[in-house]
Amino acid sequence: MPTIRRFLDIFLGTSCSLLLLSMVGVLCWQVISRYVFNDPSTYTEELLRLGLVWLSLLGAAYSAGRGSHMAIDLLRDIARGRFRKFLKLLAPISFIIFSVYVLIMGGLHSMQISSKQLTAVLQLPMSSFYAALPVCGVLLILYAILNLIDVIKTPADEAPVDDIKKSLSMGE
Repeated sequence: MPTIRRFLDIFLGTSCSLLLLSMVGVLCWQVISRYVFNDPSTYTEELLRLGLVWLSLLGAAYSAGRGSHMAIDLLRDIARGRFRKFLKLLAPISFIIFSVYVLIMGGLHSMQISSKQLTAVLQLPMSSFYAALPVCGVLLILYAILNLIDVIKTPADEAPVDDIKKSLSMGE
């Protein structure tokens, strides 16, 4: 399982980094073309919008996989034993349910509805924007399953997500 997690981390981290780097390049070109050449680029806004959608959703899957998503830890930190383990199981299970119904099923439905629509400038299918939803949903489910396995394997008083954060910060 650690090899799957490491592969997903490297793949998503690299993808998000390259996407952010290309978005910075496109943004720089937009500024240069507007203020230096006095001829604003027409396609940069759509490229940046598409990149932002993909970057934010891939980044959400990446942060959920690393255990750095937003969470309310107060009740989980107070709880002990089996109840604490139950609370730790809630996050990955809720991620799976949300991913299946909202991201995958909703995303596929949105892609189907928008498949015949094209963007104004680049003439890309609008479904290329909505394709980020099911892709992110699948990645989120993979990470949630890995996190679920980690929670199940660890004793009730240990915190596998905290251990993942520690190992990532220590470079292990």
